[in-house]
Amino acid sequence: MAERYEINRLREWITLGDRDALLQIFTDLHPADSAELLAGLSPQEVAKFIELVGVADALTVFEFVPFEIQKETLLQLPRSTVAELISLMSPDDRADLVEELDEKTQEKLLALIIKAERQNILKLITYPEDSAGAYMTTDYALLRPDATIRAALDQLRFQATTKETIYYVYVVDQARRLIGFVSLRDLIMARPDIQVRDIMNRNVISVRFDEDIEDVAKEMSHYDFLAMPVVDADDRLIGIITYDDVFDIMNEEATEDMYLLANLDTDEKVFSPLPRSVKLRVPWLLVNLCTALVASYTVSLFSETISSFVVLASLMPIVAGIGGNAGTQSLTVVVRALALGEIKVEGNWPVLLKQVGVGLFSGLICGLVLAAIAYYWHKNLWLSVILWMAMTSNLIIAGLVGSMVPIALRKLKLDPALGSSIFVTMATDTGGFFIFLGLSTLLLHHLVGG
Repeated sequence: MAERYEINRLREWITLGDRDALLQIFTDLHPADSAELLAGLSPQEVAKFIELVGVADALTVFEFVPFEIQKETLLQLPRSTVAELISLMSPDDRADLVEELDEKTQEKLLALIIKAERQNILKLITYPEDSAGAYMTTDYALLRPDATIRAALDQLRFQATTKETIYYVYVVDQARRLIGFVSLRDLIMARPDIQVRDIMNRNVISVRFDEDIEDVAKEMSHYDFLAMPVVDADDRLIGIITYDDVFDIMNEEATEDMYLLANLDTDEKVFSPLPRSVKLRVPWLLVNLCTALVASYTVSLFSETISSFVVLASLMPIVAGIGGNAGTQSLTVVVRALALGEIKVEGNWPVLLKQVGVGLFSGLICGLVLAAIAYYWHKNLWLSVILWMAMTSNLIIAGLVGSMVPIALRKLKLDPALGSSIFVTMATDTGGFFIFLGLSTLLLHHLVGG
């Protein structure tokens, strides 16, 4: 359906002020698809689109538009339109947008919003960045335990228009402490004259506002929750985290780990300005340059050995390269296990031993194949033996370092993917060169004689 609409046609409707044609988009497309079209427009054009269709109709699409475009669009809208737009947004989306703005723009924006909503935004953006409080919404439905089912359903009809989800409704006491929950299905199926307390589930699982959002995401995935209640230090209900937010978090974390494993800054995007991309990439490349110099220096220590038996120069990159790949395999497995909570920071000897074992047997197999190829190629038995020993040793190093580096980084309270590949590559390159050329030096008279 989205193919029916093109950016140029959308621009034409905006220029002509054809409100009916623009509103037709809402009929034919999902808001997320409509937002993709808007993302191809300039902020000025998006602002005009909002004014043409009206804030209430445009909001369903605007909330799907990327933050960068949202921020620029706000600067193009009249103050009254901005105030209405921000007021109608859901609390968590509103807080996320305000948090992305610079301090001066934040002050201007907050001045347009009524006091209650302003205080709500300020409270949400003061929570630590990666905490449950920073991702929760304060739009949630709640009930009292002494309400009858008939009254509870009437209350839900009233609350439903402004709440993010009502599939599960939380039950609180007079002090707003969370004491249970009830599903919408149970409410519909229950007798109208009994009380909520009679059907509510008292085994309610919640998270504290300061809990790490990654841990919250794991809990929601484990329990298969659509929403997770968030409580303060006194167990008072202060918000909920919905599954769509958790999905975004998991996507962000996966992207972050992918970037960090490639030694990229997570702030870089495919369309980032060239100077910014260079600025973000060069520091890691310089670190990589330093580690490469260590490997190069190691090779230089054996220059006489290489000059005495030149064949070594063509084979040593194979030992180092296979070791690097094996190290990346171990690294990826361990980083994933840490991210999913499959292993803890302490007591990881079984993990280390397993990866060393994988390296040992992988090295024996790959080393044997390489040794056979080298013998067929150069007819030198001692060269084949050295290659087999060096390959096996380097893959043991790869398994050990590939599992140790992310665990060590996690112990230091750092992301386990942060720069891991650089350190693993340095270990396998340096170790591979040193072992291969070191053995060749010790057995050089056999090599030359062979």
